[in-house]
Amino acid sequence: MTTVAVPGTSMAATPRVTWPAVERGGGLPLLFLHGYPLNHTMWLPLLEALPDGIQSVLLDLPGYGLAEEWPVPDTLSGFSESVHRALAGRFRGPAVLVGHSFGGYLALQLYHDHPDQFRGLVLTNTRSGSDSPEAREKRLATVRRLEDPSQTLDIEATARGLVAPRTWEGGGPVVEASRSMVRSARSPAIRGTLRAMAGRPDLTPVLATIHVPSLVIWGEEDQLIAPAETQAMTAQIPGATGQGIPGAGHLPSLEAPELFSRALRGLVLRVTSR
Repeated sequence: MTTVAVPGTSMAATPRVTWPAVERGGGLPLLFLHGYPLNHTMWLPLLEALPDGIQSVLLDLPGYGLAEEWPVPDTLSGFSESVHRALAGRFRGPAVLVGHSFGGYLALQLYHDHPDQFRGLVLTNTRSGSDSPEAREKRLATVRRLEDPSQTLDIEATARGLVAPRTWEGGGPVVEASRSMVRSARSPAIRGTLRAMAGRPDLTPVLATIHVPSLVIWGEEDQLIAPAETQAMTAQIPGATGQGIPGAGHLPSLEAPELFSRALRGLVLRVTSR
């Protein structure tokens, strides 16, 4: 494990702080942004399959994993600016961002605000639209419930929704990894992320402005974000390619790391050949 140094923020008490991250290799920078309520470990199976010449940085968002003690924003722009500062503090030039679910929302917001930070973009199991009123109220109802310290997420139900039904029925390390990530998510991080998701804007107009090599990946059995919603972004991003992962749910990087890595290597080749 290495650390990523980022400039201080209004949430930090010192002028410069150290953001913890897992880093591997050197070369083309790839920054991985996990979804909710997960952490950097969802990306670990990909590391060994990536080609040489890649600097992989698995960043935990504020409140999660290695960064669980960091103050948690409650808006998408707040999370996005945290990632912006991490990028600016770590990399001298643009990077390829890989955003899963909530991490995908962040990547789109970041592209809107700081397109110069991108050399490539991967969006997986995410969507560009905002919440429906019903979905927004469901998230906020969970926030209100979790304001009671005695309340927690339903670990089994949440973890079950993250993977394909067949994956869950088979049990094993993928299912346990899903449980472990959900179990480790702390209430302040959950509440802040849910508020950020509930209040996020419609980012669909951003898609047509993306002019870096882009890849869209979806699990064909995703139970949380309809695969068709993720797939639809492929046609809306100029020159983007798309890849469905058969038999995978919301976590194809864990459920099918070989197929996910193969698609990612293709995007890396497009970036480096420009």
